[in-house]
Amino acid sequence: MSHLARTALGGLLLFSATPLMADIDCARPDRSAWMPESQFREQMKRQGVQITKFRITPGHCYEIYGFDATGRKLEIYYDPVDARPVEEVASSHLASPRHP
Repeated sequence: MSHLARTALGGLLLFSATPLMADIDCARPDRSAWMPESQFREQMKRQGVQITKFRITPGHCYEIYGFDATGRKLEIYYDPVDARPVEEVASSHLASPRHP
């Protein structure tokens, strides 16, 4: 395969993957109105959600990975202002992780 063909193919693959890498937009960047992370985590805990990973996305969302009260695996984006679910990316029924 020629160098030009490899370059073109690489560009097409990168371009086609771009939508998959896009983040959800949730809230304005001004964090003064956001629910504090500790309060958000406590609210999730009261709902029976076990958070295994938490992050703030480039689109200004709270994103969690974890398990709900029934053991369903979760990956959900939340609006950081009111903790409203914005988009559920993935979920499945799996056994909850064991704690030592």
